[in-house]
Amino acid sequence: MLDPLTAVSLASAVVQFIDFSIKILTETQEIYQSVSGTTRKNVTIGEITQDTRELSQNVTRNRYMCQGQAYDAALVRLAESCEKEADALLLILDGLKVPPGASHWTSLKKAIKTASQKGKIRELESRLNKLQKQVNSHILFMMNDQQSALYSRLNEISRQLAGMQLQSLHQIEQLRSDIRLDALRQTEGGRQTQDLVRKLHALADEVKRAANEERILRSLKFDEWKRRFTQVKKAHNFTFEWMFEDSKGALVPSPGFREWLRSGNGIYWICGKAGSGKSTLMKFVNDHSTIQNHLRQWAGPKVEPIMIPWFFWSAGSPVQRSQEGLFRSLLYQILRRYPKLIQTVCSVRWNDESRYDQQSDPWTLDELSDAIDVLSQQDIPEARFCLLIDGLDEYEGLPSDIIRVLKSLARSPSFKLCVSSRPWDEFKEAFGEGRCDGSILLEKFTRHDIERFTKDTLERDDSYTAAEQRDGRYGHFITDVIDRANGVFLWVELVVHRLLKGLGEKNRLDDLQRKLEMMPPTLEKFFQSIFDRIDKADETESARVLLVTIHAVHPLPVVAHHFLEQEEKDPGSAKRALVQPLTPAQRWTLYTDVPNRLNFLCKDLVEIRSVENVASLIDHQVEFLHRTVKDFLMTKDMYQLLLRRATHDDSADWDAHRSLCSVMLARAKSVSLPRDDLNAEYVLANLVDELLFYAHIIEVEQVYTDTELLDEFDQVISSFDKIDKLYRWTDLRGEHEETFNNEHDQNTFLGLAIQSRLGLYVKRKLETNPDLLRAKIGRPYLDYALRPKIQAFRQWEYPVELANLDLVYTILDKGADPNEKISIYDDTSVWGVFLRYIYKRRYHIDSNKKEIWFQAVELMIRKGADRKLKFKMSFEETMMTVTDEEAASSKTTECKLPVVRDTISEAEVPVELSALDILKTLFGDSRTAELEAIVPETRDGNTSWARSGFRKSLPFLIMKKLLVF
Repeated sequence: MLDPLTAVSLASAVVQFIDFSIKILTETQEIYQSVSGTTRKNVTIGEITQDTRELSQNVTRNRYMCQGQAYDAALVRLAESCEKEADALLLILDGLKVPPGASHWTSLKKAIKTASQKGKIRELESRLNKLQKQVNSHILFMMNDQQSALYSRLNEISRQLAGMQLQSLHQIEQLRSDIRLDALRQTEGGRQTQDLVRKLHALADEVKRAANEERILRSLKFDEWKRRFTQVKKAHNFTFEWMFEDSKGALVPSPGFREWLRSGNGIYWICGKAGSGKSTLMKFVNDHSTIQNHLRQWAGPKVEPIMIPWFFWSAGSPVQRSQEGLFRSLLYQILRRYPKLIQTVCSVRWNDESRYDQQSDPWTLDELSDAIDVLSQQDIPEARFCLLIDGLDEYEGLPSDIIRVLKSLARSPSFKLCVSSRPWDEFKEAFGEGRCDGSILLEKFTRHDIERFTKDTLERDDSYTAAEQRDGRYGHFITDVIDRANGVFLWVELVVHRLLKGLGEKNRLDDLQRKLEMMPPTLEKFFQSIFDRIDKADETESARVLLVTIHAVHPLPVVAHHFLEQEEKDPGSAKRALVQPLTPAQRWTLYTDVPNRLNFLCKDLVEIRSVENVASLIDHQVEFLHRTVKDFLMTKDMYQLLLRRATHDDSADWDAHRSLCSVMLARAKSVSLPRDDLNAEYVLANLVDELLFYAHIIEVEQVYTDTELLDEFDQVISSFDKIDKLYRWTDLRGEHEETFNNEHDQNTFLGLAIQSRLGLYVKRKLETNPDLLRAKIGRPYLDYALRPKIQAFRQWEYPVELANLDLVYTILDKGADPNEKISIYDDTSVWGVFLRYIYKRRYHIDSNKKEIWFQAVELMIRKGADRKLKFKMSFEETMMTVTDEEAASSKTTECKLPVVRDTISEAEVPVELSALDILKTLFGDSRTAELEAIVPETRDGNTSWARSGFRKSLPFLIMKKLLVF
């Protein structure tokens, strides 16, 4: 369905035609103004007639775009009336008798005045004036009435633009106001039609541009893009100030950071040990009050310097530790500030009209990489960007990959980068002494900061202050703490916390000194000492909490640990629990009990952190104290110890991912969904995503599926439909941007399970109830397996865009028909839809993955897919989003595409393609011959594919590499 904004273009075309026609017929217009807006006295009647035809065709084109759309049938009827009057006007113009050789506009006016059909001319003029008033009134309705689809759509776009803080909002609101005023003047007899036409055109163009900008920015944005940054602790008072000191006249070595900000380029590297305070320093730099002033010296006059932070986080969700997260965050932050760059940087998505105002495809890494490359090549005169990228060592890919990206960005005159990492060899080789534009080893500069932190923290404790007054040697004690820290801030925090915890009024300096000497000297040994303090009776439960925290794809909220405890005490309780939200009393009890229990079980290894914009205390997150805690627990010996403790008793089958599935089920049963809770859909959808992810891991690693739990989850989420249609779980994902991916509210849990690659669950469900295939309304299950498209709220680690051959085989084996027609897709068959799908993507996938398509095609042909199928594809579907270079290098034979001209008839001509045309285009003649030679399975089973050996012929090793679980 086209957007209501199409009506703006139609209204503009109608207004322009009526105004032009009236000016031809009236005596008051003395100088001719052409369609292009130029004015002149010398004009032939042929040119006037041609302009009239062009304006009429413009009305027809725009009416065609709106035809059949319920949102503005009245305007369509007005346009049809205009077309009738255009025919009448053209007949009059063709019948005029102009003196030979006369070419002046005034001659035409005289001819109209003396025409023999003056009565018809007056009638036509009267009808046009009436139409003009009707159109102007309708424009006022479109702009003012809340029942107008255009009014609602413009308000929706304005809200979206306001949410993104895009500057185009002001221009759109101003144009809306001006159009209302101009249309009102027209209805009162005004004649400034050209202004109204110009503003209608401008509104249509501006809104489409702004909607494209907002859509692309929304597709780049993700919930976690700044979460790590907000959770990093602020620097202690008066620490890290040395970072901005002027190196001139400095009494101690300067980091040179201030000079780099003011005049340097390239990369500045902050290197430091684990726990030395790198992330805290990076946040301090980003928030420093003087950084903008320093950067202005680098950027130059009248150029705005902008800080763009990104903090990698290995303990966060996959997107927070990936190159994808970095690219999306950088693109989102930069393009939101300078949206005029979007059309250039994201040109493919911008030019893809089929995506207009629709849910966008997930970004691929190649697509993001291309966009970053284009961005790095832009010279942006009015802005310069300083990128702060923290935690390169927390990036999950190869260090060489991220180093290459950073160096590419650093070559652009519009960018400079400040990065931080541990002193890994790869980073030292890339950014070490003399290899970049500035660098520091953090622990060489933080001694005074650690001293200040230690002294301030100790002196805030009354017991320590009293002891210090009794013994003047306490200053030396602080120095001893600093010496032992070796520049590791986190070690100091842990030590000071433990010292104060055991400090009493009778403690003397000698006692504190003895305790200090007994403290573990490194973070790893400190964590080991904490771990060793866990009571033996609690070892199993503690190990399970730690393992669940390790394997949770996203930090769990406090309430999840309550359900984890319930499941430990009563296995299967999540399945048996009722669907009912927690009461306020229960929520308060949880917030007091769970933290105490976690502290008892895990000591100081985990902590509860608040979440931005989350008011509920039980929804705050349980996380490891520091990334180094997870590193410590993930060492081979420690991890094996945790596994032994977690399964040492009669619970040998205990598994972290199974526990997480139970937790997701229990959380779903306790979710409160008030009508005014805008976050409810997001919470519910994330529970669905997380459960499906953990269930997939279980199938892959353990070859096991908990059908009972998954069925219960389906029932629970579906039960919300009985409360409020808004929360129907199948509606939580937005419609896909393509016609042939729309669910039309006919999705099911089994459909999501197929797209999430839960092969064992799907197979068991179909074996238990084969009728599920025939009972499915809307999109068939085979289509889900062929074209999985999960619009997930978070990005998971497994691919969801390629056909899953195992599931395709299973579903076909259970009786699915590839020739089944799909009513919601205009009765196109599953086979036909898949062919359309792969044909449109033929230039955006590599040869290895294209093999997956070939295998899927082979499977369907063996099950009787119609190789003689012919269908018509619209011009939009055959549009090639491929460069000339790509087309030239392609070895496939391209099907002919229609030439689009500026007439309706040629643009409407569909292209007829056969299945073999598409297969030859995709796979070439020789491989298509292989497909033609296949003998399909017959109904009596004489050519059964089960006996054909096809199953054994599948290249499973290749598949496993491609379909990474």
